[in-house]
Amino acid sequence: MPLRELVVDLSPGLRKLDVFSRRDILSRTMEGEWATAFKGRGIEFAGFRDYSYGDDASLIDWKASLRSKTTLIREFEDFKNFTVFMLFDVSDSMLFSSHAKLKCEYAAELIYILADAINKAGDAIGMAMFNDDLINKIAPNIGAENIHNIKINLLNRFNYGGGFDIKKALLLTKSFLQGKAVIMIISDFIGMQEGWEKYIQMMSAEFELIAVMIRDPRDSELPDSGGQLMVKDPYTGRNLYVDSGQYYKLYKEWVSRREIYIANVFRKNRGDFIKLETDKDYLKKIIKFFQNRSKRQD
Repeated sequence: MPLRELVVDLSPGLRKLDVFSRRDILSRTMEGEWATAFKGRGIEFAGFRDYSYGDDASLIDWKASLRSKTTLIREFEDFKNFTVFMLFDVSDSMLFSSHAKLKCEYAAELIYILADAINKAGDAIGMAMFNDDLINKIAPNIGAENIHNIKINLLNRFNYGGGFDIKKALLLTKSFLQGKAVIMIISDFIGMQEGWEKYIQMMSAEFELIAVMIRDPRDSELPDSGGQLMVKDPYTGRNLYVDSGQYYKLYKEWVSRREIYIANVFRKNRGDFIKLETDKDYLKKIIKFFQNRSKRQD
């Protein structure tokens, strides 16, 4: 389903003062809360070196020493910088809205503000957009050039639409993303293929995962006014007539169970989860999310 028009405001010069200030607020918060949540974990193992007189004997690694036939001690270093990778779902189901903003437009503005804030916090930021394949790939890096590249890709309407294959997107991401990284998956998580949970488990063994669920109000519930509605499968184009009065409660309960299940899959695999709704402002909720994450690290 091609996207005819994309309404995404990423230009500071065109933003109203109160909207533009949100980026500064989030940047300052990210520099504090993000750093505490992810960097406040003490020190990381850096490698071995030969033992010298006066070194702390508790740092001797006896197994490594036996293998190398010399006394080795473990060295550690402060873990100061992170690699953050945004995996952005731009499939057909994200090209939906029951009000002002498409889910993909809402997500694109959020991603840009987060990327800008993460870059200002001194961390490398990268991004890939995906449908049933990876549409583009911006390798993680620090600096204005990467932020510009992310912006250009977010504003390109031809990058939006298509099928959905999160398993393939995760496999391709794993194949090129090296070292420690935080992967933020931004999606409505609609149309998840059977067995997707195993891919989350696989990724969590190497990366830290954060699921950012973007939902339109109509994703969660049908109108309760009664009467027939025509709903369309964004991937197959199939139409279905539904009696909203008859299925309102069942649909709402099913969606709620599904959202809880998706959240639990990430949390059981040492990941995190946040749900954002396109008819509500994301600023307070995303800041609170990182503040709560910081507290859990204390």
